[in-house]
Amino acid sequence: MALEYLGVTSDEEEVYRALLSRPDAHSVEIAEVLSLPPGRVAVALDGLVFRGLATPRAADRFTAISPDIALGTHLSDQRGRLYEAEAALAELVEAYRSSALGNSERELIEVVHGADAVRARYLQLQLGATERIDTFVTGRPQVVGDGNTEESTVMSRGIRARGVVDRDFLAEPDGVRNVEESLGAGVEVRATSQIPLKLIVVDGRFAMLPLLGRGDGVDPSLVLRGGLAHLAQGLFDAVWARARPYGTTSESLDPVDNRIMQLLLAGFTDAAVAGQLDMSSRTVQRRISALMARAGVASRVQLGWHAREHGWG
Repeated sequence: MALEYLGVTSDEEEVYRALLSRPDAHSVEIAEVLSLPPGRVAVALDGLVFRGLATPRAADRFTAISPDIALGTHLSDQRGRLYEAEAALAELVEAYRSSALGNSERELIEVVHGADAVRARYLQLQLGATERIDTFVTGRPQVVGDGNTEESTVMSRGIRARGVVDRDFLAEPDGVRNVEESLGAGVEVRATSQIPLKLIVVDGRFAMLPLLGRGDGVDPSLVLRGGLAHLAQGLFDAVWARARPYGTTSESLDPVDNRIMQLLLAGFTDAAVAGQLDMSSRTVQRRISALMARAGVASRVQLGWHAREHGWG
């Protein structure tokens, strides 16, 4: 069993192969087909669910999940040493596609239900990246939030990461701090007034977004492949192209004034800037007045134009 090098036990692989051709199989049915004790099959099914290779249904039934996302994470880290396992993974993907589950819709779309499952699939997508990760970040973090991503791990592997944030996210209590931490890790960040929806696109091959679009929740979510993932990449690229670089600093401004200009250009009011930077509104207004005098302008609009022309924020 070549997949043992990816942490998949022999029982788990045997059960997984049986699931590929048996949609919504009951655990007892799998035990009978494989002539294995029900207890061993139950343990193997729990392991498959934990690894993201199967999803539980009602009445103790299970469905296989395409292995290219769940196991691709490990392959990207151990590709040379695990050549045989990669071949086995390709075989399983082909078996998955040609099985009774292989409807055209299933090829392109996976529906992920439950907060834990959404979180696990999001992290799998991050860790499985080999070239780039693109994300839209808007509103309050839902299932995946601060301290609940693999951003640092991904960046340490040289993956290019780009993120577009909007005013709603920056207005969250820790929004600015989170963006600044991402900038420090090497993520390219741009800002815009409003983002269509939460989104992650990995290598242009996979995308994940909430089923309800820009609604408040992310459960359930959709994982897209093929042409649908390409459409998601096109949406990201279009928004990225018109968004404003965030985190650009000018050596002619001190760090506080740089941060003030970044937030003003993102559309924040004086009070909102003060709240994000833990300053009084009077102090923010005084510093903005000083910046206007320095730029030789008489209005906030003119200050914005001057800032864009001279790289202030």
